[in-house]
Amino acid sequence: MFKRLLFFSFLVLLAVLLYFNPNFKTILAGVAILLFGMIMLEDGFRAFSKGPLQNILKRVTNRFYKSITAGALVTALIQSSSLVSVITISFISAGLITLSEGLGLIFGANIGTTATAWLVAGFGLKIKISVLALPVLIFGLIFSFQKKSSLKGIGSVLAGLGFFSLAFTT
Repeated sequence: MFKRLLFFSFLVLLAVLLYFNPNFKTILAGVAILLFGMIMLEDGFRAFSKGPLQNILKRVTNRFYKSITAGALVTALIQSSSLVSVITISFISAGLITLSEGLGLIFGANIGTTATAWLVAGFGLKIKISVLALPVLIFGLIFSFQKKSSLKGIGSVLAGLGFFSLAFTT
């Protein structure tokens, strides 16, 4: 009974905040898109749970120092430690890597953030991933409607990445 009352109170508070605060609507829309993107990423990676992606990930993350190095390199290249962290969580949820291997990737992502700052300071190299959000999302949705499971998986991964990038532009 208390849980229902608490849940109902939460819904009423949420409705009041949404009605009176337009910024709160934008924040909640961004969070909803982000969470939906994470779910699509996990579903897409589940399609590849027994294949070449798992073999590559096992080879790259089988030692802690390799996990850290891979996380740092990927983060330095795509310049988004939060994207690497979300993809790592999706890998763990899909059973592609273990938690200890994922921790190494996330530690490496934090190191890669520093490397990204060095690249930007040294070379002026700055890539805006958010520009690619809509094209990646469109291609992901097109692929996700295919009958072949591998194409569906690729579509879910691309759509998840598109939704994730779109959430940060909202």
